[in-house]
Amino acid sequence: MPSRSFQWQFVTFFRILFASHLLYSGGAYIFFGWVPSAFFNPASPVGHFMVELDKVGLYPLVKYIEFTLGLLALVNRFTPLVAVMEFPITVMIAYLNIVVEGSHGARHYYTGVQELVINGMVLLGYGAYYRSMLNIRNEPRWLWQTPDSQPAETGPETGNGTTAMVLFFVGFMALVMAASWFMGSADRRLPPRDWLPPLASFIAMLALRLASRPAAGDRA
Repeated sequence: MPSRSFQWQFVTFFRILFASHLLYSGGAYIFFGWVPSAFFNPASPVGHFMVELDKVGLYPLVKYIEFTLGLLALVNRFTPLVAVMEFPITVMIAYLNIVVEGSHGARHYYTGVQELVINGMVLLGYGAYYRSMLNIRNEPRWLWQTPDSQPAETGPETGNGTTAMVLFFVGFMALVMAASWFMGSADRRLPPRDWLPPLASFIAMLALRLASRPAAGDRA
């Protein structure tokens, strides 16, 4: 059996540690109802925050998400995606521990740094899968296309792409306006925040399209 490289062993160690961390965090709540002691500490700002999360059902949701992500990481399925999905939760936990609760006890600094290191090492270990995301500028590609594939061109002379986009935009705006009118209260029907951003975005997109259109001499 061939020996595994240091890279494989290092990253696999942190992947399993990451999975175990998530399984413990989620499983302790799901199966035993365990919550941090800050829940019951009226002097803890984070405790108040978590209690409110629990009231609206977000705290349990986070724990179920963590447990599911932990299972996927443990069996090495979709690990790069798992690391990215967990990272916003990691950042929130680290912020609450280091910035908000750190002054209340040194243990919080350890917890916050631990969260960042474990998740960060998995992100680094699978970093090659994110390489195309680090380009300064990126052209649109559908999920089923590779980053270096060429997009299908309808041809600027025919204008088929623009015609389809105009039809889409008209339908999209009709849906937005109808939802804003019928779902809004009497004093909140068709506020500018509903229709102005999509209208401005469409105009900006058309301006960019015109600016990027090749000159007649370039097409010849």
